[in-house]
Amino acid sequence: MKKTFNFNKMLLFALVGLTISCTKNYGISYPDGTTDNNHPKDTFNLDLDTSSKKVDKSQFNAARAFPGLVGIAEPRYDNYKVKINLDYVQVESNDIRVSVAPGGFLSTGLYAPAGELVQVNVPEGAYGLELQIGAQDDNLTGHDPLQRAPIIYTRQQLYPGKNYARNLYGGNVWVIPSRPLGYTVELNFSGVCKSPDFILGETTDAEWKAMIAKTTVPYFELRSKRMIFTLPTSKLSRYPIDSPTALMTAWDQEILHSYWEWYGLSETTTDIRNRNPTLPWRIVHDIQPSVGAQHSGYPVVATANDNYFNQAVSLDLVVGSNWGTYHEIGHNMQMKSTWSWTDLGEVSNNLFSFKITNRHGYKHANYKRVMPAAIAFTATAGAKQFSSASVDARLGLFIQIFERYGFDFMTYLCTQARMARFGANNDQDRKDFFYERLSEYTQKNMKPFMDAWGVDLSDVSKNKIAAKYPMLTEQVWLLDPSK
Repeated sequence: MKKTFNFNKMLLFALVGLTISCTKNYGISYPDGTTDNNHPKDTFNLDLDTSSKKVDKSQFNAARAFPGLVGIAEPRYDNYKVKINLDYVQVESNDIRVSVAPGGFLSTGLYAPAGELVQVNVPEGAYGLELQIGAQDDNLTGHDPLQRAPIIYTRQQLYPGKNYARNLYGGNVWVIPSRPLGYTVELNFSGVCKSPDFILGETTDAEWKAMIAKTTVPYFELRSKRMIFTLPTSKLSRYPIDSPTALMTAWDQEILHSYWEWYGLSETTTDIRNRNPTLPWRIVHDIQPSVGAQHSGYPVVATANDNYFNQAVSLDLVVGSNWGTYHEIGHNMQMKSTWSWTDLGEVSNNLFSFKITNRHGYKHANYKRVMPAAIAFTATAGAKQFSSASVDARLGLFIQIFERYGFDFMTYLCTQARMARFGANNDQDRKDFFYERLSEYTQKNMKPFMDAWGVDLSDVSKNKIAAKYPMLTEQVWLLDPSK
């Protein structure tokens, strides 16, 4: 006799058994996580995100502390059109063998108020774009004490059509492409405020001052082709900018001539190894950087205090002793993969300040601090190690080379480093590479100079140079340009 198979009955028995097994008490009681007490309500859902009237005030106290709140009377824009230029050359750090190259973070000139809905309309066919709200993207999780919330920026993918975003702290609005796309895209923004940005070549000094006079937006940007600062608006009352045009023109020129060109990079070459990035450096001021008072990276982050604000907006400091700001961009420019060995970690990043003052016809004030320590080290007889010299003294090695043989040695060194077939595997390779390029440039065997500085060289490298160039006889290591 055939038995009838009842599938529904079997399924019912299985579900009952599963329920019993899942609800069995093993002697340990856990909250189920489904009650209001255990699971706070989400601030992100369809009802909240599509309601332009809804303002999430849950982090207003934290936002008021930093980065600041936008005034109620500040105009919120609807369907504000922004053209985003995606036609640029992306030069990677590996292409030009530097530590960090500028990235594709593109300003919109807009600011999102804390907790308010932002709508972004993206045209059909425009893919590969991200929206970032909040310029301060350092993650302070685990830091103690905290001066702001640990994470105050948001980032999300944009798709053709309507996109919604809400940042509980507010912030500058950026668009981040995945890569250059070769065209300009027009985005429509709603629920945003106009950031009182100055853009070199587009904004006049008078227009910018008029914007600043009436804005309640807490952060603004100073933008040129090669440099962008994201700064607190409140500090302008103590450090007014007489002419942002003159200021950003000076920054633009220093980055071009004292960084890119000094390294032997060009805006017109088709060789990507020698092509300077067309994207600008970014320096963002944050009340609490994740590392130290400021740190390198993209963007560079500096403490939002009077000192660093003044460094950014003082025209005299741009062409003078602006040690701190140039120091961090210098870290990004270090060529650790070829010649900048470990002992130069806080040395080769500071050389740009010397180039800047040299370009303007005078010696840097730090010569007088550096050179006594340098001469005291090199004048000491006997074997020594470069690593035992102070960081100040180590700078003297480069000052002596620049002042005796010319600042163009850096151009030669960095160009050869980029064109080298292989990078360095270790510090010995880096030292040998530096020694060999220095000897080539001076047409002298610079071994006595390197010995006086306690820089050890490999036998292979010494033999190679000895076969090509006469031995240096001048005591360049005792040269003191500070006098």
